[in-house]
Amino acid sequence: MHLVLSGEGKTDIGLFSHENGEFIPAPMYYIIDKIIEKKSGYSIYDTTPSEITFIPKDELIKICKSFKSFAGKKQGQETAYFYKNALGLSKIAKEKCEEKSDNDVIAILFRDCDGTGKSSSTLWNDKIKSIEIAFGQEKINGIPMIPNPKSEAWLICALKNNPYQHCEQLENRSGNDDSPNNLKDELKTILSTIGKEYNDINTMIKNEEIDVYKIKMPSFDYFLKKLENILP
Repeated sequence: MHLVLSGEGKTDIGLFSHENGEFIPAPMYYIIDKIIEKKSGYSIYDTTPSEITFIPKDELIKICKSFKSFAGKKQGQETAYFYKNALGLSKIAKEKCEEKSDNDVIAILFRDCDGTGKSSSTLWNDKIKSIEIAFGQEKINGIPMIPNPKSEAWLICALKNNPYQHCEQLENRSGNDDSPNNLKDELKTILSTIGKEYNDINTMIKNEEIDVYKIKMPSFDYFLKKLENILP
């Protein structure tokens, strides 16, 4: 199995270290890896890290500039961006299939939904649909990973005072980092209260101190089921 991943920054799926020439994973990757480990019996990062291709957001955007997103335009400017990102990741996944002479390649496109109080109530569904259309059009085993409203909500669900309880309410929060009581600052406060750093979340997921299977939120449930269904 080979993973082709794209994230937004070093605190979601991870980053590529040009100094070391390797992928450095972050919490959203460890969630992916834990689901794969539970279903397939092994951790890709621990056993076959060479089977991970990570594409930084900036690099993917450059690849996407040549695409005309007709289907995306019908859905609106915001979802056109997600559609084109999925097309770009599909191109890389196809190249990897040809390189390996193997279709066992899974593309995962991570983007925060980033909805606010002024956003359409269908924003998350619209973004998911636009990515699914692109992956389906390109006949790629691809999955949208779109936390609603952003990845901090998934992590807060597991780390708050009453962990895993009523987490669906977090999806009604704003994804704007400048809003009062924003999710990013809330997660920082929770981590400082329990004496943890952001990087500690990786170990907590690996050691199942954070049980990803107890996170119950519509956006998380969607991703979990999609990934489980696509795994061998």
